[in-house]
Parts: sequence; C-alpha cells; structure tokens
Amino acid sequence: MLSNLSRHEALCEAFVADTQFVEAMVLILDHTLRELVFYTIGILINVTMHEAPRRRLLSLQPALAAKLADVLRDANIEDMDLSKVTAKALHNLAVDREAGSWPAELIKRLDDILASLGEELDSIMVRKPNIEYWE
Repeated sequence: MLSNLSRHEALCEAFVADTQFVEAMVLILDHTLRELVFYTIGILINVTMHEAPRRRLLSLQPALAAKLADVLRDANIEDMDLSKVTAKALHNLAVDREAGSWPAELIKRLDDILASLGEELDSIMVRKPNIEYWE
C-alpha cells in the first residue's frame, strides 16, 4: 500500500518531512530480507521522481546513494531484479543537478560495481548465448 501512496507528490512530501520515516527507510537498506529491501527501494524510486521530496531526502540522507551502491554491489548478478530497481533509484538521485555532484569515491565505487556487473553478464552471455535475462 505504501508503494502506491508514494506515487503522489503531496504524500511524498509528507513522508520525507518525517525524519524518523526517512531514517527507517535508509536503515531497511541494510536488512537481509530481500523483499523488504526491494519494496523499500520501490518507495524510494517513487519518492525521488518528484523534485521537492527528492531534494529533501538528499538533504536529510546525503549517504543514501552510497547505501544504494552497497545494495547494488550485494545484489549483483544473482538478483537482477533488485539490481535493476537499485540502479533506477540511483538514476533518480543522479538526475538532480541542483543537489550537487557525488563524491569521487562514490562515483569510483559505482563504476567498479557496474564494470563488475557488465563483466559477469558478458561471461554468462558467452557461455549461454541463448539465455534471456531481460524479462
């Protein structure tokens, strides 16, 4: 239900106005229950589609992109669905030019993670060229 509600900008603004809610969302990104992390990232995607809530979220949680990078690294090729939603959430954060640039070490980490993902996909496609990963 929260995923559906998070599509509405006014509700997103209310969500990010609650600092405890924002802190809880970021803490969930460290959880080991995959479904909980997956749906939380879905909520983050919805919230970050709107400019004002995205900026407020970034100001409250400047380490959010780094947390998402950790999820992307951990999900890797074994959980392509989680990797895809995490990449979408990172994209939504990155489109905000007013929020400033990310630290160089975070960009380097993301570059390394994405290069590793690409190499794994390439090796799988060489071994099993007819397999479909993109459903």
